[in-house]
Amino acid sequence: HQNGTIRFGTDPTTSALNPFCQSHEIPNLYVVDGSFFPSSSAVNPALTIMAQALRVGDYLMEEVL
Repeated sequence: HQNGTIRFGTDPTTSALNPFCQSHEIPNLYVVDGSFFPSSSAVNPALTIMAQALRVGDYLMEEVL
């Protein structure tokens, strides 16, 4: 798994994604894979990636409805 390839944060000048993994520049782009992780641990990150995808999905449901 590739981790740490896209930085996230609240400042668009130092990060590409906001805390909900939404692009600062492209409002309809969300990244929900391992690339937003700051680093990798010794275990497979699949469950954490799935949990983050569910979190972002809940956020999207609130924004759309």
